Amino acid sequence: MAHAQAVILCRPAGQNEALAERLRATGREVLSLPALTLTASFEEPLPSLSDVDLVVFVSGNAARFFLDRRLREAPDAVWPAHVAAATVGPGSAAAVRAHPAFGVASELVTPPACAAQFDSEALWDALQARQHPLRKVLIVRGTQGRDWLAGRLRAAGVEVCIHTAYRRDPAPWAPHACAMLQGLAARQAPAVWLLTSVEGVDALLTRTREHGLTDWWLQGRFVVTHPRIAAHVTAVWQAISAEHGPTDAAIVLQTCPAGDDAVVAAIESLA
Repeated sequence: MAHAQAVILCRPAGQNEALAERLRATGREVLSLPALTLTASFEEPLPSLSDVDLVVFVSGNAARFFLDRRLREAPDAVWPAHVAAATVGPGSAAAVRAHPAFGVASELVTPPACAAQFDSEALWDALQARQHPLRKVLIVRGTQGRDWLAGRLRAAGVEVCIHTAYRRDPAPWAPHACAMLQGLAARQAPAVWLLTSVEGVDALLTRTREHGLTDWWLQGRFVVTHPRIAAHVTAVWQAISAEHGPTDAAIVLQTCPAGDDAVVAAIESLA
């Protein structure tokens, strides 16, 4: 008897539930397995917004941690009318707009819905199209992050400050998750893995090595949400495969937008 397709969702905690239920409704076996644990960072004081022109939130998580802290520490503070915000995609933009610590009428810059990718490059294009010169920009991110946008802004003569709003650490695996993964590996049932960050890929591989599941992981199929993640997964997969000797096997991978509809379609294409 054939087993249901197994899907492993590696987005951070709190971001997998709706997708998991949707996939289970199609008969799939689903495990929510966050690759990273996200926690607020208080190592830096909350920056003032009085002298910045733009706040860039590199992700929905960056926006949530920053705005939650601002609401706690300065509950009566009003978002300055002259300060615009920017995000790399529509999901993050919606989270910012809905947050009570953000100004209802404040400008929010994000790539257009027709953008080929939602990333720093697309946001840079959107900022270039905006007819407002920038003097100082605050970039809000996690402990690790790309410096591409900061570099572009500095090259254009903009003062850039970076604020670390949260930490990203490899997430531990709960006993029930380990048991499910070991069971899948024992019956040689390849899983479909949803991977949404380069750091998450590396954290996941650390755990698979710890639990002796690397060989089984190589048999998996992968859904990723950006070409950079696809390139990283492919490089890592090829490097680990090479350690096992010559092989004719090839990685099975789909790249798709980050929204649930696109993710479900990509997973279904790998059935």
